[in-house]
Amino acid sequence: MSLESSNGIYSIRELIPDDKESVLAIWSEGRSFLKEMGVSQWQKGEYPGEEAFLDDLKEKRGRVIVSGSTVVAVFAFTLSPELSYTTLKGSWKTEEGEYLTIHRTAVKKEEKGKGIMGIILSYAMEEAAKNNKKSVRIDTHKDNKAMQKSLDKNGFENMGELTLLSGSEEGDKRLGYEKLVYV
Repeated sequence: MSLESSNGIYSIRELIPDDKESVLAIWSEGRSFLKEMGVSQWQKGEYPGEEAFLDDLKEKRGRVIVSGSTVVAVFAFTLSPELSYTTLKGSWKTEEGEYLTIHRTAVKKEEKGKGIMGIILSYAMEEAAKNNKKSVRIDTHKDNKAMQKSLDKNGFENMGELTLLSGSEEGDKRLGYEKLVYV
C-alpha cells in the first residue's frame, strides 16, 4: 500500500525477517526518546525487542513503513480483544471484540514530525473496516504527550485510564484511546 504525506511517499508492508535490524534500532530509538522525555513507558527491560519482533513476524501482525528501501516506522495491530482494555476506568464506544488494537508504534528519529503517525492511524482505520471492526483502540502513557497530541489530531478520544495486565509493564497505567470506524 502506498501513501503520500506532504513530506514524501511511503509504503506499508508486512514485516519480514530482513527488517529485524531496522525495527530493533527504531524501537531502541523510541525507548531513548521516551526516556529523554521523562516517560517511563518501554523502560523496563528490552521491550519491545527481539521477542516482540519474532512474535509480530510469526503472527503476521507487524507492519513497517518504508521510504524507498528504508524502514522508517514500525507498528503492529491485532484483531483479537486486548485483555488489559477490560480494566478501563471509563467506558469504551464499542464492545469487546468489535475493535482493532494498535501496538508498538515507533518512528525513526529523522522522520518524526512528517505525519507518519497519521499514516499509521489511517491504515489501522482501513484495516478495521476491512475486518468488520467498529473502532480502533490504542493506549499510551499519561506522560507521552507527543503520542497524545497525535491521537487527538487524528480524531481519537481519551476514554479513560486502564491497567496493563501482562508483559514487562504489567500493573502500569495507560490512557486508552478510541476512534469509531465510519464506512
